[in-house]
Amino acid sequence: MTTTYDHLMEYVRTRRIANTHCHHLRDQDFASYDLDVLLKNSYVAWCGVPWSETRESRVNLLEQVRFNSLFVWLHKSLQKIYRLDGPLMADNWERLSGMVREAHQDRQRHITMLKDLCGYARVIQDAYWNPGSDNGHPDLFVPTFRVNSFLFGYSRTVVDHDGNNALVLYDRRIQDIDEYVGFVREMIRLKIDQGCVALKVPVAYDRRLDFEPTTKEAAQRAFAPEGTQADEADVKAFQDYVFYEMCKMAAEFDVPIQCHTGMGRLRRTQAMWMREVIEQNPQTRFVLLHCSYPWVDDTVALLRYYPNVYPDLSMLPLYSISSCQRILHELIEGGTADKVCWGCDTWTPEESYGSLLAFRHVLVKVLAEKVDDGYFSVDDARAVADNITYHNPLKLYRLSA
Repeated sequence: MTTTYDHLMEYVRTRRIANTHCHHLRDQDFASYDLDVLLKNSYVAWCGVPWSETRESRVNLLEQVRFNSLFVWLHKSLQKIYRLDGPLMADNWERLSGMVREAHQDRQRHITMLKDLCGYARVIQDAYWNPGSDNGHPDLFVPTFRVNSFLFGYSRTVVDHDGNNALVLYDRRIQDIDEYVGFVREMIRLKIDQGCVALKVPVAYDRRLDFEPTTKEAAQRAFAPEGTQADEADVKAFQDYVFYEMCKMAAEFDVPIQCHTGMGRLRRTQAMWMREVIEQNPQTRFVLLHCSYPWVDDTVALLRYYPNVYPDLSMLPLYSISSCQRILHELIEGGTADKVCWGCDTWTPEESYGSLLAFRHVLVKVLAEKVDDGYFSVDDARAVADNITYHNPLKLYRLSA
């Protein structure tokens, strides 16, 4: 007997996808690509279990991470792509590694996997190593402009968590806040003219998300004389002021601002700390990446109260299937049909496919429960699936099909 889940999964597997968040590696990064390189450029490396090429080390890694969802979905992907009969083990590690290496002898294999295996029509690329880059594949990747470095332009000697400083990155020397804001605007305008469809702010890895209104006089104080260092309050005022200005620019240039919410420094990085800046910039579209996981209730509350909030499920299915299912139920119930999007948030095609598998499972599971509970019809479920996977991203980011 075919279940509602089975029926909807068959439908969802056929749909093309607009992927809203990715850090896909460059062509040259796949030149010496094998299983170890793949894993080290995956969230498995975030599990905190080091490994080497010894059998004992690989046994320990697999034993430690085998129930972690970050590994589980990548493992499912590897099994499907490389047709593994059983689980990855130390004994078949080298064989799988050879299969990965051989597959990527075709230097465009990573791109064809995204297009043909994953079914991505467009992918919003966040190349933090080269902000605003489309990785040389404009037919697939659409860039977002990572603007984190502009929050550190009060001194040429400080950098964000990516090692970037806007003054160094774009070779400027500025000590005046009005001139600096003009420089930020110039660069954002340039990148949008070059094809960027959003601004990206991952500052939760650097500081708190409690951006507050402040004055340009307070921001100016962060430009400390050479040989001295601005104090913490002056730095916060500078960053708050510049962030508010960038929010205004996002509204002016009609692009969303993608904000990493939730995991980060774990101090005031949940989305609710952005309530004031969201409220004071009603014309700016705020995309809450990762839905503030693990504080997902923040996203639901902000969605219900502010029409300029857009939840993005990127990476959430990889982190927690159960949490993602719960919030997706609430996002469907509490938002409008054009709100929710999803991005893989990965570096490699194998993990991107694993992220997609996790997302499809969550999406279909939730939709099937909604149908079986009588909340809406199968046709409604298909419409919701099409919106989240395709129509919502195209509308939000003004993407061409």
